Order: sequence, then structure tokens, then C-alpha cells
Amino acid sequence: MQGSNSQKWIDAMNEEYKSMQDNKVWELVPLPEGAKPIGCKWIFKTKRDSKGNVERYKARVVAKGFT
Repeated sequence: MQGSNSQKWIDAMNEEYKSMQDNKVWELVPLPEGAKPIGCKWIFKTKRDSKGNVERYKARVVAKGFT
């Protein structure tokens, strides 16, 4: 997060996080004994218009691995 557009990416991450909270995407529960938590990571994409100009910075959080 040291690039020239880092603040735009941080804003995109905050927007995604707020959307997930507003839509009640998850609920925190205690982890069962002996279970491993599922990791997650951020995916970043730039959305462009038909002329190739950056229209939007999009960030998504996704689960890693398979369950």
C-alpha cells in the first residue's frame, strides 16, 4: 500500500467492509475446539470505461482454500 493510488485502494477496502457490515454478511461465533479458521485475502481490480480510463477501484475480500 505504498503506491500513488494507495488512498483510493484503502477507500475501496473500507467501502467493501462497510457494505459487508450493512448487509450482515457474517456473524462472529466461537471457533469449535480442534477446528482451523478459514483464512481470507483481498482482491483488487480497477474498473475501466470503454475508453480505458479508470472508472472505479474495487476491493473484495475472499475466503482462501476449500471447505
